[in-house]
Amino acid sequence: MSWTQGPLRWPASAGSVHTRAQGVLAQIPTTQTSATDRLQALTARAQYRHHSLSEAATALAGLRAELDRLLVTGRCLTVTPYQHGVGQQQGKQFSLAAPNAVATLAAKLQDGADPLLPSGQLHALAWLVTGNSAEDLAKQLAILCPLLPLPEWCATLRRLTANNDTMSQPTAAKVPRWRADEPLIWAPLRPARMASGAELAQLESLARDSQTPIAKLQGLATRCTARLAQLAETLAQLGTLSGTLWHWQGQGDAASLATQLGQSSPPDHSQSMTVAALLLSPSPLTFWQELTP
Repeated sequence: MSWTQGPLRWPASAGSVHTRAQGVLAQIPTTQTSATDRLQALTARAQYRHHSLSEAATALAGLRAELDRLLVTGRCLTVTPYQHGVGQQQGKQFSLAAPNAVATLAAKLQDGADPLLPSGQLHALAWLVTGNSAEDLAKQLAILCPLLPLPEWCATLRRLTANNDTMSQPTAAKVPRWRADEPLIWAPLRPARMASGAELAQLESLARDSQTPIAKLQGLATRCTARLAQLAETLAQLGTLSGTLWHWQGQGDAASLATQLGQSSPPDHSQSMTVAALLLSPSPLTFWQELTP
């Protein structure tokens, strides 16, 4: 098949989905008005008994706000042995002792040349993962990175576990490279799919009207029970944590935090391989602080 040139056209398949759905959906306003009028006439006779747990659930209405407070806006600074000017290099070997990693974090808190230097009163939380060898650090990061997937830490783990034997390395693929399978969806297909999906949801809702109200309520109860069980299982899996790391907390402006870090007595130089992270936010870092109490 040869190359051809032509103007962009809206795909007929997408237009067909919309047109066919609209054949039914366009009738909704008329039928909905009629149904609303009938319900309005029954308002005085419609009495619903509250669920036995309704009052208890109402008392917990503030839980959503508590959960939302765990999500804060801030910045994260990471330090690894492979960053230029941070780690020490001897031949092909890199190292970064824990005190030097902490000193790097403290220095960045006073780096006036960095336009993104934080200002104001801040809550701070610092983490260290240390090892006395590259192998030891890789072993600890292999446990922690799935739980705390900081990009620089994950990159360090990949580098530590890479096979550096040039004789056993495979031939590099030509550029450009194929990527793994992924949904081929972007504008204009993405917004079209969302709009058509919403239309089809209305059709599916209408199709379920063939069920009796009792059957619908029974199905809803079954789905609710299954969903609650799924959520409980997910949360139980999230609660299964492993791995250890060093952590430090502070509060104040950037200069004060730098001083506090400099006086924080980190692990000694026997821990020759270290990665570090510093989280800063004007808001309390409650979730992350409780993750590493």
